[in-house]
Amino acid sequence: MDTRLAALLDPPFAKDPPVKLDIPAKTLGGIYAILGAIGALLGLFGLLALLGLSGVVAVAGAGGLLFLVLIGSLIAEAGTIMAAWGGYRMYQADRGGKTHVIYGLALNALGGLVTALGSFGGGLAGWIVSLAITFVLYYLVIISRFEDETKPV
Repeated sequence: MDTRLAALLDPPFAKDPPVKLDIPAKTLGGIYAILGAIGALLGLFGLLALLGLSGVVAVAGAGGLLFLVLIGSLIAEAGTIMAAWGGYRMYQADRGGKTHVIYGLALNALGGLVTALGSFGGGLAGWIVSLAITFVLYYLVIISRFEDETKPV
C-alpha cells in the first residue's frame, strides 16, 4: 500500500489521540450511514437541479466554470455515498467500513475543492470551513473503537 494512503488510514495520533473520547464504532457507523444516505439523496436532487441550470446557462453561452461545479458535485456525491456505505459496514461491525468512510470523506473534500474553484465568489472560504468539519468527522472515525478493541487511556 502507498505510504500516503497508509498514513491516512493509520495516522500517528491514532494510538494516542490528543482528545480522548470513547466513541463506539458501531454507533458512529450507524450515524454516518443514516446521515450519509440522507445527504446522498438530497445531493442527487441537487445534481438534477444543477444539470438543469447548466443547460440553461450553456444555452446563454456562459457555462465555463459551471462545468467545474458539476464535476465537483459528482465527486462529492460519490464520496458521500462511499462514506454512507462505510458507515453501514461499521454499523455491521465490519472493520473495513472505516476505510470506506475515510476514503469517502477524502473524496468529499476533493469534490468540495473542485466545486469551490468553479464557484464565483466565496467558494474557497466555505470550503475551508467544510474541510475543518470533515477533519472532525475523520478524527472521530480514527479514534472510534469496536467492542473488542482497547480503549484509549
